[in-house]
Amino acid sequence: MIERADRFVRSIENARREPDRWEGLCTLQALVDIAAGRTDQAEARLALAKTPPIVRVSPDPPHIPVDCREPTAAELRQALDRIMAQVAAG
Repeated sequence: MIERADRFVRSIENARREPDRWEGLCTLQALVDIAAGRTDQAEARLALAKTPPIVRVSPDPPHIPVDCREPTAAELRQALDRIMAQVAAG
């Protein structure tokens, strides 16, 4: 699951862009779920993050408060790096 999240964050970084609100918030929540050991929920949220804009029913993911600030690519990378360090530490 960590590798899948890493590939998705890396795809955003390689495109040299910031995630849109939907991508960023879904990915951040997926990372929170990964850190908490909620693998099935993390997998669903990461899949949701990849939803093409044309298919989305609103600009905000359904499980996120409207007033939530969207994360940057650097913030997603930092959150992912923290999780990877925790896993490596055992």
